[in-house]
Amino acid sequence: MREFSDVELINNHLAGDSAAFEQLVTRYFRQVFLFARTFGLEIAEAEDVTQEVFVRIWKNLNKFDQNKKFKTWAFQITKNACIDFLRKHKHLLPAAQIQEEQMSASLENMLDTNPLPEQIFDAQNFNQKLGQMLSSMPDIYRQSLVLHLQEDLTFQEIADILNQPINTIKSRYRRGLLMLKEQLQRPDG
Repeated sequence: MREFSDVELINNHLAGDSAAFEQLVTRYFRQVFLFARTFGLEIAEAEDVTQEVFVRIWKNLNKFDQNKKFKTWAFQITKNACIDFLRKHKHLLPAAQIQEEQMSASLENMLDTNPLPEQIFDAQNFNQKLGQMLSSMPDIYRQSLVLHLQEDLTFQEIADILNQPINTIKSRYRRGLLMLKEQLQRPDG
């Protein structure tokens, strides 16, 4: 059986094929859920937000610009749903987000010639350790790392999703890599 592209599934859904939307949900549910978790949400909260995201997608699918990537659009909706959830439930964004802009200027000029974390760990243990390290990291750095390393999005796509300047995203990514490297170099890391 042929696998349909996102645009084909969207067009099929808009033409009345309800199974097409179910395929989109199946294709992106896990990714949306994991991205929601990068905002520091508990599992149940992330599940609620993920359901809300797909309701929003379903309601607005006819407004989707088919010249853009569906995945990027879905992640933008996820980001907005997470922010709405955090505002509604009185969670405050971490102070690190405020300080991050100040750090980005100094990070722009840093050049790191040391090996990347992937090169330090053997491949078998890296993913498990990476997950543990990412979960202990502030949300703003974890989001950039997850979207780039695990979701394979470009820095421009991440900037569009998070509605941040691309240099801010690059700075957060580099700072996140530095945090990972520091954790790897600890004796208990």
